[in-house]
Amino acid sequence: MKQDVESAAQSADQLRALRESVPEDWVVEEGGRRYVVPSRLFAARLLRAEKDSQFRGQEIDQARNYLDALAAETAALSGHAPLEIESARSRLNAILARPEYHRNREKSRWDKFRERINEMISDALDRILGRVGGQKPLGYALLWIGVCAAAVLIAYWNFRNWIRVARTTEMDLLDAVIPVRSWQEWVFAARESAERGDYRAAIHCSYWAGIARLQDLGALSADRTKTPREYLGALGKSKVLQPETFAARKQALSLLTFGLEKIWYGYHIATEQDFRDVLAQLETLGCHLP
Repeated sequence: MKQDVESAAQSADQLRALRESVPEDWVVEEGGRRYVVPSRLFAARLLRAEKDSQFRGQEIDQARNYLDALAAETAALSGHAPLEIESARSRLNAILARPEYHRNREKSRWDKFRERINEMISDALDRILGRVGGQKPLGYALLWIGVCAAAVLIAYWNFRNWIRVARTTEMDLLDAVIPVRSWQEWVFAARESAERGDYRAAIHCSYWAGIARLQDLGALSADRTKTPREYLGALGKSKVLQPETFAARKQALSLLTFGLEKIWYGYHIATEQDFRDVLAQLETLGCHLP
């Protein structure tokens, strides 16, 4: 049998043929007594060697050790034990005491049920993926690509939700604490932010300078709870502005509103030119800038 193991170690196909040829039990008759030795531990080593080429040599060595231990036990029963019989017996006991053999002997119902489920899933995947181009490796590669793509999509969806919630929270907090200032104070705050290079905050302050100016003119009510789009809609219904300036000022507020939404709420990068364009809109709304 040891020679058969040596020969079969060359390929997985030979190992499978040897494993399938091994009987379920070995029967030994000695001294008028009959002994039955299960072969499943030896077959298990052959199966691992067949499936995993990386550890094939190790599994083959352990299979040979197992056969040596069985031969030593047989020799002991026949009264022709070799000189190292005690050592062989110790090696056999050490092999049988390993955790994998312990589990094989004492599998619970839950372990058997779990193994059955795993086998069913594995068989189903083999059948499905084996049809993809007739190659299982290609099927498994496509499966893992799909899993990775799903993970990326889920991560992207969570990130977008997190950004949306963060923006909504910031909008709520900022809109809730807009201080009451004159349009001149808002313009001063906008220029300070621009000098620091914070054009995003400068455009935000400039927008509220325009709103404060229109409120001074009576075109908008002094209501800080409205959204930018609601202010724009309210200006369209205003009857206070002169007809000759109404269209230009509505257009200026529209540009201020879209700029605020893009840069302040949309987190687009603001530049010095964007700030200059906003100052021009403030001039149109009636803010006389120095």
